[in-house]
Amino acid sequence: MRANYHTHCDFCDGKATAGAMAAAAHAAGYRVLGFSSHAPLPWWTDWCMQPARLGDYVTEVRRLGREWADRGLEVLLGLEIDWVDGETYPRHPRFADLDLDYRIGSVHYVSWGGAERFAVDESAEDLALHLQAAGGPPGRLWQEYYHNLSALVAAGGFDILGHFDVVRKNNAGGRYFSEDDPAYLAAALGVAAQLQGTGIVVEVNTGGMLRGKTVDPYPCLAVMKELCARGVPVTICADAHAPEHFGPCLDAARERVRAAGYRSIAVLSGGVWREVGLDET
Repeated sequence: MRANYHTHCDFCDGKATAGAMAAAAHAAGYRVLGFSSHAPLPWWTDWCMQPARLGDYVTEVRRLGREWADRGLEVLLGLEIDWVDGETYPRHPRFADLDLDYRIGSVHYVSWGGAERFAVDESAEDLALHLQAAGGPPGRLWQEYYHNLSALVAAGGFDILGHFDVVRKNNAGGRYFSEDDPAYLAAALGVAAQLQGTGIVVEVNTGGMLRGKTVDPYPCLAVMKELCARGVPVTICADAHAPEHFGPCLDAARERVRAAGYRSIAVLSGGVWREVGLDET
């Protein structure tokens, strides 16, 4: 049973309409498709949904749910909601009345030293400029990221944790920090431990692989093993931004899940989470 809950379309920075994404997912053998456009932020960005479009987004996804209901594809309504302390978060009242099927909680932004906030997964060129402006040791990047990720988990109000260690997206070859540094691993594993007993599902996200930024999924294997040891459920998501993102890298994601010690993944269908064996996905 193939399911994907991290899906973007042209209501935010996706490259195709919601209808085209649904058709592509069905053609690729998916049985559950959750849309999770980037929720509006309190400031303008070119990658998040604009507030005026939120109502139309809800209407369109629900329409697709009715259209595909008898064609073997369950379409769910979700949002990917950012954590920015005091400004936006999954429990924010602006999202309370949308009757969402699920919420993805994610961290993209960091800031320190009075510099403007910036996204850890922006283009490599922009990230380099922002780090130069922010100053301080490069390790500050992951320190602030995991500080915010921990705060997101503590605040709760969401169902799926998005791209756990996306901070390594632009870190090829250890450009900014060593991913084997005990301090770095301690911060990441600390958040993994924090997830125990919360009921939050962690996505195994292939978005970095699909875009040629990473050679493996998020999270890294060390984090995955810690999640498994602590009984934290996981699911597999493509972080799809285009129709061709459905299907590729699934084998790599399943192998990452299996190597971490899992034998099943969590699937949300019919309003209920259940475990589905890896061989059934």
